[in-house]
Amino acid sequence: MATITARRRFRLAGLGKVDGRMLLGLVLVVASVGGGLLFWGSTRETVPVLVASREIPAGHVIQNDDLAVARVRLEDGLASLAIPDARLNDAVGQATAGPVHAGEMLVWPDLASGPVIGADEVAMTVPVEADAVYAGLRPGDGVAVLATRDKGKPDSQTVTLLDRAVVYDVSLEPGSIALGSRGQTEEERGLTNVTLLVPRSEAERVAHATVNWDITLALLPPAEASSQAAVP
Repeated sequence: MATITARRRFRLAGLGKVDGRMLLGLVLVVASVGGGLLFWGSTRETVPVLVASREIPAGHVIQNDDLAVARVRLEDGLASLAIPDARLNDAVGQATAGPVHAGEMLVWPDLASGPVIGADEVAMTVPVEADAVYAGLRPGDGVAVLATRDKGKPDSQTVTLLDRAVVYDVSLEPGSIALGSRGQTEEERGLTNVTLLVPRSEAERVAHATVNWDITLALLPPAEASSQAAVP
C-alpha cells in the first residue's frame, strides 16, 4: 500500500510541473502577441501635416489653396521637419526655397528665409550713392529703379528703368561707413551695394544704366498694399 501511494504522489507532482510550464508558455505567448499589437498600433499612428495640393515652383509665395492636409506616419527624423496643420498660418505667405511637387509633404526647409531668385530673374548688384537710397532698406523690400544721365548738366534726364524690383541683399563696400550714421558727410558715408532681383529680359538695360548713369532707388509700399490701393 505504501508503494502505490508514493507512485500516485509522484504522478500528481509530475502533472503539476507540466501544468506550470504550460501556463508559463501561455503567459509568454499572450505577452508577445500583446506587445506586437501595441508596437503595430504605435507604428500605424498618423499625424495631420501640410502637403502640396499642386505643383509649387521655387520662389512661389504660398497661398492657402496651395496646401492640403494629409495624415501620415512620421519617423523620428521627419517629425521635426514636417509642418503640422496647426502651423498653416506660418507657411502661408512664405516663399518656397525650391520646387515642391504635388502631394509632397511640406517641410520647414522648403520655406525660404529671404527673397528667392525666380526662374526668369537674375540678381544684379548696383552701386548706389548713400543719399540715393533709404538707410533702412532691407531684403524683401520693393523699390522703383530710376536712372539719371548727364547729372548736373542742363540736358540731364531721369527715367524709370524698373517700376518695381525686389531687394535681394544690401551691403557696404569695404571701408565704407554704415548708412544712417549722423554727423558724417556724404563722402564719408560711401556707396551702398544693393542687389536687386531683375527680370532677365531687363538685365542688359539695367547693366548699361549701372555702368553709365547714376542709379536712385525709391522705396515702394508692399506689393499687397499697392494692389489693394489700385482696387476702386
